[in-house]
Amino acid sequence: MFKLSRFVGGVVVLALVTSVSLQNCASSRSGSTEESGMKDVPEWFLTPPEAEDAIYGVGMALKQNPSLARKAAIARAREEVASTVNTKVSSMLKDFMQESGVGENAQALEFTQNVTKQVTSVSLEGSKVKEVYPAKDGTFYVLVEYPLDQLRQKTLNAVQNEEALYNEFKAQQGFDALEKAVQDIK
Repeated sequence: MFKLSRFVGGVVVLALVTSVSLQNCASSRSGSTEESGMKDVPEWFLTPPEAEDAIYGVGMALKQNPSLARKAAIARAREEVASTVNTKVSSMLKDFMQESGVGENAQALEFTQNVTKQVTSVSLEGSKVKEVYPAKDGTFYVLVEYPLDQLRQKTLNAVQNEEALYNEFKAQQGFDALEKAVQDIK
């Protein structure tokens, strides 16, 4: 009888340990975003929408003042859209190597420096705030949409302006040539 109760007790303990282990495995798989601090985040922030007729950007901000947090999140989302539309990247790599001395007494000096700068400057006329999600901890998540029709129209206008300026330049050259020819006749 003692052996049977000891056996049953061991089985119960083994069942409890197995159950706890399985729960830990399941929670670590399904709750990985919770463990990384991402428990109250909208799905569109983690996976922004994609479309052929628009560019989307997301931003987030946590501030003491909710109004300021919302504005900062919107600004960050628009910055993401702007960097998608137009980013100028400057990069510089300096690589210096020097060796002095002979044989085992030689000494080497090596220096490498990499600097990258990104600047974005775009007018985002027509951009819209599509989603705002205030999380429980006070963080604001924002989704901004920029229709590509606006970008296409701006590009077309820029091309037309360049063409008009070029035509004006060519016309001025023509008038200058005519005036010079008239001066040469006199």
